[in-house]
Amino acid sequence: MQGYVFESGDDTREIGERLAASYVNFYFTNHSVLLPQFGGENEQSDKRAVSIMTELCPDRKIIPIPARELLLGGGNIHCLTQQIPAWKER
Repeated sequence: MQGYVFESGDDTREIGERLAASYVNFYFTNHSVLLPQFGGENEQSDKRAVSIMTELCPDRKIIPIPARELLLGGGNIHCLTQQIPAWKER
């Protein structure tokens, strides 16, 4: 894809490829929820996801985050919080 650099071994993305966009890839912080948003034709479902999460987590601030670009790397907000295994030279 134009404008993106993929490292050796990375999954590349093709134009028109279906991406695994999901609101369940949110992340809890101490006082908030980071909630992915996908924009465009998903604007209504983005709003609905914020509404549902607001109802489910009344004591947390819901922070919508544009996450479409993150999908190109094969994950989303919760995935970004995970550990990266140490690479050992062989």
